[in-house]
Amino acid sequence: MTYLPTWVREHPIAVAAAGYVGYSAVMLRLDRQMQATGGPGIIPFELAGSAAKAEGIMARWGADGMRAARRSMWLDFGYMTSYGILLALLVERRRRRRAHPSWLPALAAGAVAGDAVEGVALLRVLDRRDVATNARIAQVSASVKFAILAATLAYAVYPGKKSGQG
Repeated sequence: MTYLPTWVREHPIAVAAAGYVGYSAVMLRLDRQMQATGGPGIIPFELAGSAAKAEGIMARWGADGMRAARRSMWLDFGYMTSYGILLALLVERRRRRRAHPSWLPALAAGAVAGDAVEGVALLRVLDRRDVATNARIAQVSASVKFAILAATLAYAVYPGKKSGQG
């Protein structure tokens, strides 16, 4: 028994895409707030990788930019859920059409897991807790996240040959 409206059950990718787009608008607004301080957006912070670079970004942001970054990090836990669901649905659709292994949509969870580790590490950086270690953890986790996202997106959109075709 399901309690979801029929249109949600019939169009899960459209529903997930709408959620992702809405969440993206919020995240972009926070990114612009960070950039309005004269500092970079969140991605350079994710990839800083060292205490010196992370501290430099936080100094450029000042209090306003750091507040926006902290809000962005907390909201990112919902954002990763929105893109994780959308990505898993897209991969599942491609997987079914190609008769590929059933575990493939789980790759989206790898991107979300990397993002979650990154988010916790960056919140610690913003709290100035073991900045060098947490900046490095965030950088590695972000790199893993971006690699998995690129691979799964490529899989989801690349037409390729259908299973069983020459």
